[in-house]
Amino acid sequence: MRVANMVPDMQYDLQLSQQSLSTALQQVTTGLRVNQPSDDPAAAATMSISLASSANVDQYTKNISSVTSQMQTADSSFSSMVTSLNTAVTLGTSGAGSTVSTANKQAIATELQGVLSSVVAQANASYQGVYLFAGSASSTLPLVPASTTYTSEAGTVAAPLTAAYPLTAGSVTSISDASTGKTFVFTATAGETIAQLSTAVANAATAGTLSAGTTATINATGQLAIGSNSSSKGIVVSTNDPALGAMNALPGTEVANSYAYVGNSAVNTVQVGESLGVATNVPGAQLFTSGANMIGSLNGLITALQSGTSAQIQTATTAVSTSLNSVSQQRVPLDNSISQLSSQESFLNQETLTLTTQQTALVGVNLATSATNLAQAETANSAVLAAAAKVLPQTLLNYLSQG
Repeated sequence: MRVANMVPDMQYDLQLSQQSLSTALQQVTTGLRVNQPSDDPAAAATMSISLASSANVDQYTKNISSVTSQMQTADSSFSSMVTSLNTAVTLGTSGAGSTVSTANKQAIATELQGVLSSVVAQANASYQGVYLFAGSASSTLPLVPASTTYTSEAGTVAAPLTAAYPLTAGSVTSISDASTGKTFVFTATAGETIAQLSTAVANAATAGTLSAGTTATINATGQLAIGSNSSSKGIVVSTNDPALGAMNALPGTEVANSYAYVGNSAVNTVQVGESLGVATNVPGAQLFTSGANMIGSLNGLITALQSGTSAQIQTATTAVSTSLNSVSQQRVPLDNSISQLSSQESFLNQETLTLTTQQTALVGVNLATSATNLAQAETANSAVLAAAAKVLPQTLLNYLSQG
């Protein structure tokens, strides 16, 4: 008697049934038709590209979110500065009248000092630790009180210092001038000495980068003293050269109402699209001590009210008005950037929806269909299990016992 071996066929059927059930269960659980590349290689490849696009869109959206509030805060500071400058123009106009008494002019000058303080506060506005008008030097207070003289900490490395003392190669010494609105930067190379720094400062003063009369000399106590010979000027000095140590303002030399900008002119950008970057700041270099020169024009008006003629006060008021117009113009790009970010955010939200729909169509399943498929797979698997239960125990001995 020939015995047919049905076991391999039944095992194969059982394996297929279990696989179909597992696939149907996974699709119901995940809501996905393609859970691994082998499920549908073409769909999986397209899905990979779509997911990469989604990741880019998500990053661009996060970039917008991270800078929008910061830029809106900067715009609010612009608004406050415009209000302050309008107030200054009104005060200057009232103080320019020929019948205004000296006492009233002094009172107006005092009021303008409050306006100046308000502008300085807005210039130094920050958002979550980022100074808004410092350019890329966003961790540094951009507008600081200016003095006529700064001295080094003699004895940090050598005491006393001499003109022949070598500077540290690669060290940077900078001087920001409140009068010129410019910054002189000296980067020491190997072998350069304090004498060469002094020469460079003198040359910068001749060129107009620093105010005329600004010098860098060794004083009687062996300190490097950098300053101007005019009390109407103001500078801010910093260095990272250990040969000099910190540069400190000489007590009593601070110039009233005078500030120096120590940020930079960098315009920061944020990537919000494949080929779209948006400027996120307006650096203070062209706002506070040069260009629009808010600080200079307000300081000039204060000085004119304290000691000038009506004509000088009117001229100074016109300078503030010019500064006001310039500030208003420089605010426009920031407002445009904020609007552009808002439009781009709406576009990215729509792009996210489009990509999500595409991804669902590529690898997603219809839940009702997948539930039906699962039920059918369970029924089929039960039938196969029942058949296997009858077939698999039938060994050769069972057949022989029946013969």
